[in-house]
Amino acid sequence: MDIRFTHLSPYPRRFPLLPPVESIGFHPRKTERVVHVFQNCNFSFILAGRGTYVLRGVEHPVEAPCVLLQWPGEPMDYGPVEGGAWTELFLIYPARCFAVLRRSGVFSPGEPPVRPVAVDLGEAVARLEDRLTAKQLDADQVDAACWELILASYAPGSRQDGRLHAVERCREHLRGTLGGAFDAAAFAKSLGMSLASLRRRWAEEHGPQTFSGYRDMILLQRSCRLLVETQATVKEIAARLGFADPYYFSRRFRQLARCTPTAYRRAHGNRALGKMAEGEGFEPPERCRSLDFESSTLNQALPPLRGRL
Repeated sequence: MDIRFTHLSPYPRRFPLLPPVESIGFHPRKTERVVHVFQNCNFSFILAGRGTYVLRGVEHPVEAPCVLLQWPGEPMDYGPVEGGAWTELFLIYPARCFAVLRRSGVFSPGEPPVRPVAVDLGEAVARLEDRLTAKQLDADQVDAACWELILASYAPGSRQDGRLHAVERCREHLRGTLGGAFDAAAFAKSLGMSLASLRRRWAEEHGPQTFSGYRDMILLQRSCRLLVETQATVKEIAARLGFADPYYFSRRFRQLARCTPTAYRRAHGNRALGKMAEGEGFEPPERCRSLDFESSTLNQALPPLRGRL
């Protein structure tokens, strides 16, 4: 996800059923500490990293994945550990939404300011990214995707289950390093386990799919979606997916999809726009969905181009 800051107040809402998000921001590597009194209602999703949150003189430990609640008028002091960094996605709602958010049960000042998340939020974050990078931004759909992300953070899970915790952390890391190298041994060590243990736990969840196979699947999903549903250039898409070299991105895409990014957009872009204009989801042709990729799991990659909400 390569979103930096999106201000949504200027966008009209046709169906004002949900609290309207004012702004959305993303810090892939936040290093600074924030000491500030906000006048709005904020949800900060810490997706990777750790730190502290000091509120009313009490220091609360922060360890990803979790949600930080920031109430209007409260002095906030939070950030990653000294010398460290974390990945943060934040949603800002205007102060006028305080009563609605409080009644909903997701934003009560009586709650602890740091709420651990027991599930993998990757899919909900990806759906929000889809809405923000669509050719025509629909604020109602963005509001819905934000609300879905908040609700997903309440889903029951089992962070006490070491196997699930390790696999979810691994998935999160792979989704966040699509354009970089993945050192499986070093990552396993960061979890306090051997590489053999991590692979065994991964296999329990993913069967024969390898780390690289999973990452290739996510790369192809996101690449195809951005090529079809946005006007971003190939260079911009490469950067958004974490590739410093757009030519390397094009080579990887061609290896997986058996065509260049430009050819894929030329073949499917106009058809997708027509379908979306009619309110339908775009589904790639059967030929593209049945390509014989190196990893059979990549056959799952193209169908998610269809609308999600």
